[in-house]
Amino acid sequence: MPGSKAKVNGNNNSNNTIKDERISFKDYMKGLGPAAIVVAGIIGPGTITTMSVTGSSYGYQALWIIILACIFAYFYQEPATRITIVKKISIMEGVRDYIGKPVSIFLFITVLIGAIAFQAGNFTGAALALNYFIPDISLTVWALSMSLVALVIAWIGVYKILENINKVLIALMILAFVLTAFFSGPDLGDLVTVGFSFQTLGGEYWLVLALLATTMPPNIVLGLSAFTKSKYKNANNLSTKRELKLSKFDLRLNMTVTALITGAILVCAGTVMYTQGIEVESAADMAVQLTPLLGRYAAVLFSLGLWAAGFSSGLYQISLACMLMNESIGKEEDFKATRSRVIMLVTSLVPIIIIMMFEAVPIGIIVTAQALNGIALPIVAGIVLVLCNKKEVLGSAINNTRQNIIYGFILLVVTLLAIRVFLDLFGII
Repeated sequence: MPGSKAKVNGNNNSNNTIKDERISFKDYMKGLGPAAIVVAGIIGPGTITTMSVTGSSYGYQALWIIILACIFAYFYQEPATRITIVKKISIMEGVRDYIGKPVSIFLFITVLIGAIAFQAGNFTGAALALNYFIPDISLTVWALSMSLVALVIAWIGVYKILENINKVLIALMILAFVLTAFFSGPDLGDLVTVGFSFQTLGGEYWLVLALLATTMPPNIVLGLSAFTKSKYKNANNLSTKRELKLSKFDLRLNMTVTALITGAILVCAGTVMYTQGIEVESAADMAVQLTPLLGRYAAVLFSLGLWAAGFSSGLYQISLACMLMNESIGKEEDFKATRSRVIMLVTSLVPIIIIMMFEAVPIGIIVTAQALNGIALPIVAGIVLVLCNKKEVLGSAINNTRQNIIYGFILLVVTLLAIRVFLDLFGII
């Protein structure tokens, strides 16, 4: 039973308690992983495009929004660490066991449809980056190649491989985007005075909310929980207290990394494009525009970062969809089971079929995915809030008043985001 496991794990012997008090730097480094996989999912071609366009249009004005978004994303995901570590179940399993299987299946279907739609964008982004280096190979061939490589990695089904690959890809994104921003020569004074002037991008409050949403897709809290469970499911020598410390450190560090990477993209666009009055419509445009202004070296770096973002997001979606499917219906998390591999094939190959059929991502699919995400985000946030206040789930680790106030505020914000999606959908704004 999940409850009994939590009880045993929380009552380790005194030797483990002593180890808890002495968590070394090496221990913290070993604890990194689940949040890194989630960050790899957050920072995809769509996020890079959003930051590039915002930076080229408004300079550094949105820097404070990026920091705020990453703080929100931390508090949005923090309950996932407590539910998963204390109860030894993922959030999706908690939804299934304590709210109902129909709700968990609904969440999975919503996430799956969104994954298929956005996978086309992920693999197209990776293909555009590779096409920059070898333009003789078509985008469709590059996209198919990236999809098959991601499929093979997920097909192997070893969590440690997935974790290590995403750590490398995150490191590559940091190197690529931070160095590109550095070479662009931003004015440090303007970064502070303009970046933290708390301007609302010409009064476009909905755009501010949209930027907040780029770091808070609905599936990240489900993903963090699922990957955290995979990391610690065989860690019998670790106490609950120790696991919580390590998982929260992982989340804090990787949300800082998210702010660093997205901020670097915005700074680069704000320094190079905004001052030149150059309009950018996509991440690929950003790489091309860097060549005459900063030289081919900067464009190469940016293209490498775009490839890492597209490929890592694609790999994340394939792996996560498989895990959430099993959790939502109450099946063993077996990556080699037929049901799991069917989902892998759907999330890796159907997007390529879409690309081949339409030579782009159909607007209708993107609109549908946005609408479903708009529904899912407040629903997931609300469900997490309910689970965090159930004593039978978390015991003494349930939300305190401060945590409820913070999460309640986040729920209000994501509800506004959902309203925005529907207003956009029906052409009201």
